[in-house]
Amino acid sequence: MSCTYSKLTSKEQFRNDINAVLTCPSLTCGQPFVADEAWLSNFRAKATMPDHTDYQGNRRLGFYYQWLWQQLIAAHPDYLLVAEEIQLKWNKQTLGAIDFLIKNTITGQLEHWEVAIKFYLAFQNSWPGPNASDNLDKKTARMLEHQLALCDHPAFRHQLAPQFGQPAIKRLIMQGRLFYPHDKLSSGSDLGSGIAINPDALNGKWCYQSQAPDLQLRQLSKTQWISPPCYQDLKMYLDTCELSIPTQAVSPDDQVWFVVPDHWPTHNRDR
Repeated sequence: MSCTYSKLTSKEQFRNDINAVLTCPSLTCGQPFVADEAWLSNFRAKATMPDHTDYQGNRRLGFYYQWLWQQLIAAHPDYLLVAEEIQLKWNKQTLGAIDFLIKNTITGQLEHWEVAIKFYLAFQNSWPGPNASDNLDKKTARMLEHQLALCDHPAFRHQLAPQFGQPAIKRLIMQGRLFYPHDKLSSGSDLGSGIAINPDALNGKWCYQSQAPDLQLRQLSKTQWISPPCYQDLKMYLDTCELSIPTQAVSPDDQVWFVVPDHWPTHNRDR
């Protein structure tokens, strides 16, 4: 966490991030293997707060989010971490990595979990991310059809199943926030794709930088996207004139915003 942006200590932000992971609903519903509220609620009921540890890994948000889940699993009485970030190779090609293999100590079953933290903006019948080459439909399909299928691949069955066993349960845990256009008069084409959205998914608003000067937003660092501090705990006002990448911020009413450059999504990079 960057102290430049927030008054919170690293320990406070860690606890907030852990609590956010425990309470954040899944983005979608209705797809196979998606962790629903019933499962998340059961996991949360027995979860204990891990001891605070400063994160030392890859600075990309997805790696930090996966590490938060690793901390929660390690501290949970019903789950035992068997292996994580397992690279699979077949015919000299890398197929991908399995996020977690976990033993359910109640059922005795081995489980395969894939986790992802994602942020998408409703735009022209789709859900693009801040990097608009990514979108919710494509990411969901990738997680379901490729990532969760890795444990069924011959590479796993031949190379890893003899060591770890064959998973009996698969889980997709994809959390984050969905952003809707700030203009309430936006057309239906700006309300995302037809994928089934969890009605309880966290949401926010988005706008172009030219629409934001009067909003008095305070800026978030990317490490704060999982659990945005409240407005009064943030230090830096968002200078929309200098904005060059999609940036999250918080308004005085603690609404979370995504402000994107006026050229988004044509040029669509984030940090």
